[in-house]
Amino acid sequence: MTRRFPSLNALRTFEAAARNTSFSIAADELNVTQAAVSRQIRLLEDDMGVKLFRRLTRAVELTQEGNLLYPPLRDAFDEIERAAARVWGNKGTGVLTISVLPTFAVKWLMPRLSRFSEAHPEIEVHIVNSIKEANFGKDDIDLAIRVGAPQALAADAKRPRIELPMATAWEALQTEPLMADELVAVSSPNYLKDSAPILRPEDLQGFTLLHMATRPNAWADYLLALGWKHDLDPSGPSYGHFFMSLQAAAEGKGIALVPKVLAEEDLKSGAIVRAVPNKVLSAGQYYLLGERRKWDQPKIRTFRRWLLSEIKGTAPSVENWGNP
Repeated sequence: MTRRFPSLNALRTFEAAARNTSFSIAADELNVTQAAVSRQIRLLEDDMGVKLFRRLTRAVELTQEGNLLYPPLRDAFDEIERAAARVWGNKGTGVLTISVLPTFAVKWLMPRLSRFSEAHPEIEVHIVNSIKEANFGKDDIDLAIRVGAPQALAADAKRPRIELPMATAWEALQTEPLMADELVAVSSPNYLKDSAPILRPEDLQGFTLLHMATRPNAWADYLLALGWKHDLDPSGPSYGHFFMSLQAAAEGKGIALVPKVLAEEDLKSGAIVRAVPNKVLSAGQYYLLGERRKWDQPKIRTFRRWLLSEIKGTAPSVENWGNP
């Protein structure tokens, strides 16, 4: 019996457009023009005799017929991809590109990465530093490490907020919780002098508070979580990355509020000390993000297992938020 299929190229184009809910992102992914994507979608719609997308002003969305076609087609392409990897003899080799928050890369991941390379020389890891939301359809990355709460999970309003978006197209992503985001206040040992430790909000008077441009409300939220009334001076220095505020704290320029996981090595070395004994969990966690369809690729699975083994027993536990 002869199988009857629509154009496989049109089906591939439809799958990319449906997964990204965007013709332009699909075009970037497929390395064609947006006009070429539109043309393939029209050919498929003409062949099937139905409309698969609603064309909105600045977006597209699947019609009822499109929603019937997309899930089984997505699963079929995923299975083809897995089968091809097996035939090609993919044993986890190749380049693995990971988008990582800059300070997490510098302070946590890079010092450990040589152990991964020694254990898995067949996998070449490329690190891309970024604080932007991970866009797997556009950025040509395999994994991302971000901090926050997945889109489907409501952040705890009683905890310090994280205002940077984590990723786009959540419905196509898989997440792995890595470690909690515990905020600690740190400074140079000499900066505090005889005033340590700071146990009351009034003890902060006279000290410079170092702020983060990416978490502008961190100090206010932190003190509120402690139940401390405060009248903060918002005029303190503001930095674009945590490694900058950590360096400023070590140089005696003020008290920085940073994730504990990023400050651990500097605390161990004595370059900085805890200025306030209290630590507060933020409204987010650190997550490993990846595309669901590629989550079990050998090189990705190998890195995931290594990363979790490095974290185990060395970082604050994560909360059971699960996947979106």
